[in-house]
Amino acid sequence: MKVFILGGTGFVGQYLTKYYLQKESRVFLLVRSPERIKTLSPKVEIVLGDALKGGDWQKLVPEADFIINLVGETIFKRWTPEYKKRIWDSRILSTKRVVEALTEKNVLFNASAVGFYGDGGEEELTEESPQGKMFVSELCKAWEEEALKGEKKGARVIIGRFGIVLGKGGGMLSAILPFFKLGLGGRLGSGRQWFPWIHIEDLVRAIDFLYEKEAKGVFNITAPSPLRNIEMTKIIGRLLKRPTFFPVPKFALKLLYGELAEVIMASARVIPKRLLEMGFNFKYSDFESAFRASM
Repeated sequence: MKVFILGGTGFVGQYLTKYYLQKESRVFLLVRSPERIKTLSPKVEIVLGDALKGGDWQKLVPEADFIINLVGETIFKRWTPEYKKRIWDSRILSTKRVVEALTEKNVLFNASAVGFYGDGGEEELTEESPQGKMFVSELCKAWEEEALKGEKKGARVIIGRFGIVLGKGGGMLSAILPFFKLGLGGRLGSGRQWFPWIHIEDLVRAIDFLYEKEAKGVFNITAPSPLRNIEMTKIIGRLLKRPTFFPVPKFALKLLYGELAEVIMASARVIPKRLLEMGFNFKYSDFESAFRASM
């Protein structure tokens, strides 16, 4: 089996690469900078190129059994108009370039995010729930539409709306753990907003599961048990044996992150309805066990 991963040097991509190498698949990674090659496994087959631009790398797409597109600038930086354009272009243009090269023999998995739903309050959100009204909601909608154009070329297209990813060595925890370890962790605002999450091992297994089950369409890739921010904060503090006395007020987040603060404070009670209906078994279905495995 030939697996071609775009965005494979990031947190999720590294886990996927290791997973498919262990399955004895041939793994091709699109790498923009030759400098990154030094840090990659010698078992990986490197393809040099820029995912946002067409090029010789597109010739490999028709030969791959499974193409996984994870390309996208991080949203966790202050959003200037220039940076919002980078966030948008990195996702939309990379997806356009992949779809240009697809054939009816291909299967494409394209990342998206639960930001599609915006702030859902207390509502339980499934794949049938409507698009939200935030910038990230518009972004996810456009991102998914670009990927689904691959169906017109006969390819099977899977869209994965990721929750916040937990795991060792990256993801959300790499950003927040230093604060909690210093005793500076705390709930965000009221702490009542719902928090959709997924452990990296389950995310990787879910992607492979959807490939093997010949699935197509949109899937929420989140754990089946979202929890409120205040509950998450208490669990992290208890397991790290650190106090969580310092709530973070919304105005402070706005001063620090600007428009991104609205996303951080949003409530998204997301349920992986379609994954559960297909019989996917989560290894980490509760936050405490997932966090323990990520420490």
